[in-house]
Amino acid sequence: MLAALAAIRDRGAVFNLCCIHINHGIRPSEENRGDAEFVSDFCEKNRIECYVKSIPPGKIASFAARKGSGIEAGARFFRRRTLFRQAARLGSETRILTAHTRDDMLETALIRVLRGAGPAGLAAMPVNRGRLLRPLLSVSRADVLAYLKEKKIPWREDSSNKDEKFLRNRIRRRLVPFLNESFPSWKNGLSEAAHTQSLVSAFIAGEAHSRICWEGKGVLSTGEGNFFSQPQIIREEALFLGIDRLVKRTFAPKRSVIRRFCAGLTASADLGLIRVRREGGKISLSPAGEPCFEKGFSLLIK
Repeated sequence: MLAALAAIRDRGAVFNLCCIHINHGIRPSEENRGDAEFVSDFCEKNRIECYVKSIPPGKIASFAARKGSGIEAGARFFRRRTLFRQAARLGSETRILTAHTRDDMLETALIRVLRGAGPAGLAAMPVNRGRLLRPLLSVSRADVLAYLKEKKIPWREDSSNKDEKFLRNRIRRRLVPFLNESFPSWKNGLSEAAHTQSLVSAFIAGEAHSRICWEGKGVLSTGEGNFFSQPQIIREEALFLGIDRLVKRTFAPKRSVIRRFCAGLTASADLGLIRVRREGGKISLSPAGEPCFEKGFSLLIK
């Protein structure tokens, strides 16, 4: 993508182009240095301003353990934070372009299906979201490699892409080949399902926003009567919208816990960084302090 943008610029398009390379500190130091040098050399040859940012080793793992997320989610949090901070420094018109391909989008969809995501999680990865642009979502990983070979552009391979302790790599190396062999049309089917879920998600979010209003700032609240008079999927979506108002969601609240609360089976629940309670005729969302446990639940043991 960087090579293509440089070629477009050199043909007369007027825009400033810069590259941000992020060293996550989770791979061997020699490989990290090699990648940084490769990117810096490529940018120098193509007259591209280059920034190399490093995350201290162990910081992502510590963050993931503290937030209860995986290493991949932790790396994504620090990567996005670095990109958006640098974009803010460069000006309000700056856009962040990432090289996610159609394969990345489909792998993400499979991950979310396996994790039991709701409509928003199953929705198609958007090409344009605020500052963030994903111009390569319509092309495959094979198309990108073919372009690099045709133009004789060198590239680097990330050794961690072979590590099957990461769910995405297991899906890429095991599940996707099986689906390609046994269900040749699965990619089109999953893409269509994702686009349908985008419409469903937008509709449900709009309904939840108009039907259930959260009041307050540090602590949000809404009327219990109105909350429980809504369809359950609206209640669940309203809780997710409330959580997003309170914190930048770097964690994934368990939908099963949210579903039990929205079904009226519990009076309070700990959602990780957020606590939800039902008391005094109100539903309240607040930052979690001391650990709490669900109250008023029933348990069936077979």
